[in-house]
Amino acid sequence: MRQMFARLGYSPLGPALLGIAYFALAVLSLVVARGAHGIAAIWPPSGILLATLLIVPRRAVWRFAMAAIVASLAANLLEGSGFRVAAGFTAANGIEALVATVMLRRRGGRRISFIDPSGLSTFFIATLIAASVSAGLAACISPQPGREFMLAWLSTVWLGMLLVTPLLFAIFEIAVSAKRAVSGRETLNLAGIVVLTVVATGTTFYQSQYPMLFVPMMVIVIAVLRGGMLGGVISIIVVVMLGSLALWLGSGPIFLIRASHESRILFFQFYLLSLFVSALPMATLLAARDRLRINLSERVRLLDQAEAVAHIGHWRINPSDQAIYWSPEVFRIHGLPEGQPPALDQAIDLYHPADRGRVSEAVKRALTDGRPFAFEARLVRSDGAIRHVETQGERVYSSREDAIGLFGLIRDVTEQIEARRVLSDARDAADRSAEAAMLLASTDALTGLANRRRIVEYLDDKLRGAAAGEAQPSIVLFDIDHFKFVNDRYGHDIGDEVLKRVASAAAEGLRNTDLIGRYGGEEFVIILPGTDASSALQIAERVRAKVEASQHEGQPTVTVSLGIASTGGEDTSHSILKRADVALYEAKSAGRNRLRLAS
Repeated sequence: MRQMFARLGYSPLGPALLGIAYFALAVLSLVVARGAHGIAAIWPPSGILLATLLIVPRRAVWRFAMAAIVASLAANLLEGSGFRVAAGFTAANGIEALVATVMLRRRGGRRISFIDPSGLSTFFIATLIAASVSAGLAACISPQPGREFMLAWLSTVWLGMLLVTPLLFAIFEIAVSAKRAVSGRETLNLAGIVVLTVVATGTTFYQSQYPMLFVPMMVIVIAVLRGGMLGGVISIIVVVMLGSLALWLGSGPIFLIRASHESRILFFQFYLLSLFVSALPMATLLAARDRLRINLSERVRLLDQAEAVAHIGHWRINPSDQAIYWSPEVFRIHGLPEGQPPALDQAIDLYHPADRGRVSEAVKRALTDGRPFAFEARLVRSDGAIRHVETQGERVYSSREDAIGLFGLIRDVTEQIEARRVLSDARDAADRSAEAAMLLASTDALTGLANRRRIVEYLDDKLRGAAAGEAQPSIVLFDIDHFKFVNDRYGHDIGDEVLKRVASAAAEGLRNTDLIGRYGGEEFVIILPGTDASSALQIAERVRAKVEASQHEGQPTVTVSLGIASTGGEDTSHSILKRADVALYEAKSAGRNRLRLAS
């Protein structure tokens, strides 16, 4: 539909239709309600032309303006005006339309809005200025210029624009609206407004006994309440048409006024202006209210959608009676159907018993001290499910009194809590795996003692400490006597068991600070931190005796030979192990099952 209007604006048919309508209404207005100066009570062509120039595309304005100029000139000539006067009046009507159009389309070509209070006031002022300019030009052309003529012209064309333009705009918006069509109920409603206005206007204007001019105004108010801007404008137009006809017929309460015909026309025009000022601003305010309500409803809907996606709800505690309001998402978080929220004490009881005291204390402190609060707690739903929530709020005051209330947000963080727990478990498992890997990398798989790598690292560490001034360590290197014979006679399985038995027995003879490890095969190393040679000999003897005394059914008794070495200032792990190894072979050469101290 909008595209059809656009095409009509650029085709010759559009200007032709405007010219015909302009000419017909101009002739009808001059015939029906003629004043002493040949001026009608209302000039509808001005409203038609202004509405057209505001609706059509900017580039097509001049085409319609030219069509209206031709129609106006023809109507004035037909009514008997001379060419100079007809041309002057036509120029005045054309200029008024162009002035109003420029003022109303000055912002990027946007159309004026009659459902916006500022738009209506702008329209009111712009048409008044345009009508004033037109009246001044017409007064210069008129054969009988004067203040009365200017006032009559101004009121006539101004009313034409004020009353007709909004009606055409409303019809245009309905015709091109892509959102919805006028329903049958709305059509019936508008028809009822027309019928009611016809009855009220006929009762008022087609009798001259009672001054009932207030009756149409009451009906127009009803029309605005029932039909909005369109209903109000239609009702006013009906009053204009029937009132103008009654004025032409010499009927109506206006003739109760003892004054000239010109004064009666001016009074009627003032009456129509009063209807406009009374009805249309109210219609605009009602439309603005409806628009605000729709916008608010849409924002609330979008807010509810956003809260549902984010699992965040908002709540407030009324300042006057501490009644609770919950948004829909708060009900969903609590697992409750939407309806009346519980009282404050009952809402706190919905939390986990272990969290209720903390929640209650936070709310009471916020109400008394005014400090914002935030806490994380558990909700227990009616089905027993537990939800973790984060709540934050702060104190607010009533706009009309000093009563204190609260406003806050609640967020379901159950998934985040579960994710944190899973992440923590995964981190702990990773730490345990890392510890196990490190232990595996530094442990002998058979005996469970430190392996060769761990022994060398630990010995290097103690030697660095000794170089830095700490006490010197000693080491004991020992192996199992005749272990090859054990493997050959009893088998490697028994040999492995013997290795484990020797490792366990040797460890029993050590201190908590000592480290024993399997160096390779049947060879073991003991590192004795902060131990001199004398103490090292005592510990080595204790280890030898423990091994010799260890017994196990099905396993042979074995002994060990031990070499002891105390570190010196220049020792490395290689050198001290080498000296202990020499001492070990000295012990074996001396008969085994004994120990020797390296020189």
